[in-house]
Amino acid sequence: MLVLRSVLGLATCLLAACVSTSLPWTSDLTSARVRSRDDGRDLVVFFALPGREQSDRMEIALRDPVVLAALQRGGFESLRLDGFAQQRLYNDWIGGGEGMGLAVLDPRGVAYCARPGPLDPLEIAALLDRCATGRTRIDALRASHAQNDRDAQACLDLGCALLELGCRVGAEPLLLQAAQGGALDAHHRLARLYALDGHCVRARQWLRTALPSPAAQVTLGYVEFKERQYRKAVETFAAVLQQPDLGEDALRARLYLGKALHECGRDDEAIRIFQALVQEAPGTTFGAGAQHSLTHLKDGNHGHTH
Repeated sequence: MLVLRSVLGLATCLLAACVSTSLPWTSDLTSARVRSRDDGRDLVVFFALPGREQSDRMEIALRDPVVLAALQRGGFESLRLDGFAQQRLYNDWIGGGEGMGLAVLDPRGVAYCARPGPLDPLEIAALLDRCATGRTRIDALRASHAQNDRDAQACLDLGCALLELGCRVGAEPLLLQAAQGGALDAHHRLARLYALDGHCVRARQWLRTALPSPAAQVTLGYVEFKERQYRKAVETFAAVLQQPDLGEDALRARLYLGKALHECGRDDEAIRIFQALVQEAPGTTFGAGAQHSLTHLKDGNHGHTH
C-alpha cells in the first residue's frame, strides 16, 4: 500500500508538471490579464500573424523547452493573440512592425518591453530573462518619475531603460520630454529609437544635435547600418570599439559590426565576431542575437532580421 501511495503521489506530481507546461500561451485575453493583475505576474504577449511563415515558425519556437523554462524562471503569464484581429493592442504595446512580435506587460497592464518581428528560442529566452532581472529597476525608475514627471533626468533614465527593452511606445514621450528639458543625452537616444523602426531621416535629425560621446557614435553606426551604408557602419563600429568603458554598448557595437561585415561580404570576419559574442555573452540578448546570425549564415531562410 505504501508503494502504491508513493506511485500515485509521483503520478500526481508528474501530471501537475505536465499541466503547468501545457498551459502557456492561452488565447483568453481577459483571463490572462486578470491572472496577471491578481497574482502580480508580468504578462508576455505574442502577436501572431497566422499563415505567415516567420510567424508560424516563431509560434513553434514559443513552445521550445528553452522558452518554457524562461517563462517559468521569470514567473510570467503568457498569452497568444491574433495580430490581424488585435492590431490596436499591437500598436498600443509594440508600435512598429507588421503586426507580429512580443510585448511584456507589468501586472497593471503597462508595457515595458517590446520586440517586433521573428525571434528564435534563444533570443526569446534571453529577452524574458532580461525582463525578469530588469523589472525591479523599471519599477524603481517609474516611482522616481512619478514623484516629478517634469524632471528631465527622471524622464531620461526611465526612457533609456524602456528603450533598452525595445519599448518604443513608452520610451518616445519620455525621451522627447527629456530632450525638451535640456537632457542632451536624450538626442542620440531618440535617434536610436527612430532608427529601430527604420525612420532614418528623423534619426539623423536628432543625431545632428546630439552631444558627442562614444554612445552617440554607437548610435551613428546603428543608423548607418539601418540606412544600408554598411561600409560606413563597419568603420564607425570598429572605431568606437577602441574606446574604453562602453558598457553594454560594446556588445551592441560588436553585434552590429558583425552584421555589417556580413552585409559587406566579409563573412569570415563576421563569423569570428559572432562566435566570440556567443562565448563571451551567453544568455544575453546580444549573445543570442549573435547565435541567430550564425544560424542565418548557414541557413538563409532562418529569418534574417536587423
